[in-house]
Amino acid sequence: MTKVNYSKIYTKITKGLSKRTKNILDRRFGVQFGNAETLESIGKRLKITRERVRQIEEVGFNFIKKNHKETLDKVFEELKAYFAKNGGFKKEETVLKDLGGQKNKPYFSFFLMIGGGNFSRICAQKDYYYFWSTFPGSGMVVKDTLHSLVSDIKEYGNLLTKDELLAKFAQKYSLNEASLTSYLEVSKRIQENKEGKFGLVEWPEIKPRGVKDKAFLVFKKEKKPLHFRKITELIDELEYDSSFKKAHSQTVHNELIKDSRFVLVGRGTYALKEWGYFPGTIKDVIMKVLKEKQQGVLKDDLVKEVLAQRLVAENTVLINLNNKKHFQKDSDGKYFLMETETV
Repeated sequence: MTKVNYSKIYTKITKGLSKRTKNILDRRFGVQFGNAETLESIGKRLKITRERVRQIEEVGFNFIKKNHKETLDKVFEELKAYFAKNGGFKKEETVLKDLGGQKNKPYFSFFLMIGGGNFSRICAQKDYYYFWSTFPGSGMVVKDTLHSLVSDIKEYGNLLTKDELLAKFAQKYSLNEASLTSYLEVSKRIQENKEGKFGLVEWPEIKPRGVKDKAFLVFKKEKKPLHFRKITELIDELEYDSSFKKAHSQTVHNELIKDSRFVLVGRGTYALKEWGYFPGTIKDVIMKVLKEKQQGVLKDDLVKEVLAQRLVAENTVLINLNNKKHFQKDSDGKYFLMETETV
C-alpha cells in the first residue's frame, strides 16, 4: 500500500515513553516477540492488575497523541484511504496482510487501535469475522446486509461467480467489486469453492461433508450416471477429500444407497434423483409409468420409458412385464396395472 516505514514511525513516536510504558505497548501489540499479549497476561507478568495495565496503556496513547499529532494524522489519512477503497471496512486478517504482512502486523495493529474515533474494531459474531471499519454503525450495517445477501443466495439456490454476484445484487445493496469483496471475506456463511464460485457454507458444493457430499459433487461435475467404482476414482482425482485419505469403493456404494439424493439405476450405477430418476425396482418403475399414464401403454413405448430410468437390458423389462400378478395386457397389446395395484 505504501513505502512508509511504519516500524520506524512506531519507534520514533514511542521513544519518549517511560521504559515500563514502552514495554507494555510492545507486549500489547507483539512488537517484541511477535505475539500480542492481553492486558491480563501482561499484568500477571508484571505483578500488577489488569486495570493498572490498561491505565498505563492509556497514558502511553495520550502522550503519543499529544506529542506526535501531525505524524499520526498522516498515518490515519493513509489508512482511511485504504478503507475507502474497500467499501469502508475490511476483515482484520486481510487488513493486516494488505498493510504489510505478518512482519508489520504489530505496527498496523497499534496505529489502528490508537486511531480511536477514526477506526472501529468490530468483534466477530456467528455470521462474520473480526473486521475494522471507518464508518459509524458498521457492525449493524454489515450484519444486516450479510443476512439479506445470504437469504438472496439461498433463494437463488445455485453457485455464483463474483461477477455474477455483482450482476445480481450490486444495485440492491449499492455494491461495487471492492465492497462486495469485503462482504465476502468477512462472511462466515458465504464462502468460495475450489472452482472460484461462491455459495453458502452448508452447501456440499462449498464444504462437502463426508463421502456422500463428495460423490454429489462428482455427479454435478460429470452430469451423467456413474458406477460406484468410477465415483470413487473421481473423488480421489478431484481431491474433494481434504484429509488426503483415499476413498474406498465399498464405502461409497454403502453410503450412496442410503442417501435419497442418489438413485440406483443399474448394477452398481447411480444417478442423481434431481435429474428425474426415481427410486425402486424395475417392477416399481413399470408400475409408476403405468400409474402416471392412466391408460394402457404399448410394449415398445413402455420399455422405452423404463429404459430411460434404468440402465438394464430390454429383456429385463420384458421379464418383469410377464408378472401377471401386477400387470395385464389387453387385446390391443397395451399394458395396464392390475385393478388392485396402487403405487
